[in-house]
Amino acid sequence: MQTETSQSPSIPQPLRVLAAGLATAIPAVLVTTVAVHTAPHVQGIGFFPSLRYAVLTPVSVAIALAAAMLYRLLISRSARPRAVLGSVLAGLGLVTVSALALAGPTGLVSAALPAVAVGALALAWLTPRAVQRPARSRISLTLLLLLGALEGWAFLAASAHEPALPKGSPVAFDVPSELFDAAPQFVTLPSGARIHYVDEGTGPTLLFLHGNPAWSFQWRTLIQGLRGSYRTIALDYPGFGMSEAPAGYGFTPREQSHVVEEFVEQLRLHDVTLVMQDWGGPIGLGFATRRPELVQRIILGSTWAWPTQKNVPRGIFSVIAGGPVGEFFQMNFNGFASFGLQNGIVRKLAPQELDTYLRPFVPLERRGIAAFYPRQITAATDYFTEVESALPRLANKDALIFWALKDEGFPREDLEHFQRVFPRNRTREFAEANHFFFEDTAPQMLPEIKAFLSAPISSR
Repeated sequence: MQTETSQSPSIPQPLRVLAAGLATAIPAVLVTTVAVHTAPHVQGIGFFPSLRYAVLTPVSVAIALAAAMLYRLLISRSARPRAVLGSVLAGLGLVTVSALALAGPTGLVSAALPAVAVGALALAWLTPRAVQRPARSRISLTLLLLLGALEGWAFLAASAHEPALPKGSPVAFDVPSELFDAAPQFVTLPSGARIHYVDEGTGPTLLFLHGNPAWSFQWRTLIQGLRGSYRTIALDYPGFGMSEAPAGYGFTPREQSHVVEEFVEQLRLHDVTLVMQDWGGPIGLGFATRRPELVQRIILGSTWAWPTQKNVPRGIFSVIAGGPVGEFFQMNFNGFASFGLQNGIVRKLAPQELDTYLRPFVPLERRGIAAFYPRQITAATDYFTEVESALPRLANKDALIFWALKDEGFPREDLEHFQRVFPRNRTREFAEANHFFFEDTAPQMLPEIKAFLSAPISSR
């Protein structure tokens, strides 16, 4: 029968077991979290909120503490305490997987299985060593304590970002009228997508297409400044804002582009001026190259419409923000959405503005879309190649180009590319603006847009 290594009598046994459990819990939390986010799945939209850090952490700690107490009892009662502990953990893992299969949604078992398996193996290997207290160096103990403190802070932060909204709460919500006094409208497209949009003013039609992490709210200042003379329409893509996707929808930029086309047909729009930023560019230009007869003019900025290599700043961002790290911060802290908005606007947003911007990303089941799109920058190469090859169909369109020089994701090469695509362009550069340039430059943009729209269309 195995005997316990001698330990200092000055430390009560329950405290030693507690310390051993916490010592195993720290690496267990780490490996289960890594397993969840690196297991094969579609980053963001393939993530199950039930596997988020605020759930994994207390579960891992509780099991680690129970494993430490069990092993302490087994030492004096079993000839093979490690084998018994491993069997118990394997059985617990099997019960957990079975319960997820019975009560959880489709796909949850395959998503959770790596974390269950890795967590069980880690505890089976670490618990005996922690309970029997092999000597630890000061360096390893310091690193363990630092990692534990970091995990504790992350748990508190993730818990603080848990939504106050009840699960399954309606997607639609009220926008403060003092920020944007436009009446929300909804239309269900033949494909099944339920699209939220605003439709303000009369006159020549402007269709505003948003980026990520954002929704139609981003265009409020320009819409308020233009709706007196123009019909201004801004929609949310499925999964963004207050729009809902039909069953089986993949949320890819190609699908979003076809939704825009379907939306334009449903509202019977024509002679449209497209206003595009960030993902609005490839989504809107994809539609425009398929239906150039519906598009009269182009307004764009801080966007692109061609493949991106992984070794350039935009591609590096795609790999990081669109990978496990980006998903972890977005799903647990709404981090990408919050950081992207605050970092992409030079002025400081008022708390109510930021809250309204982030409101669609608060529900756990709606956060993933913001983590999905960064990966698409390099993953949707076929779509970008298709859009780029079709851009010559738009060469005869008048274009107004705004360019924010502080936006490192869209360097001057992209601006020059658009200037070649649209030889009939007017370009306005903003030296002190960033990604969401319109939040800082609307007073300068409005007269430029009005002058552009009131000028005669160039002869074809």
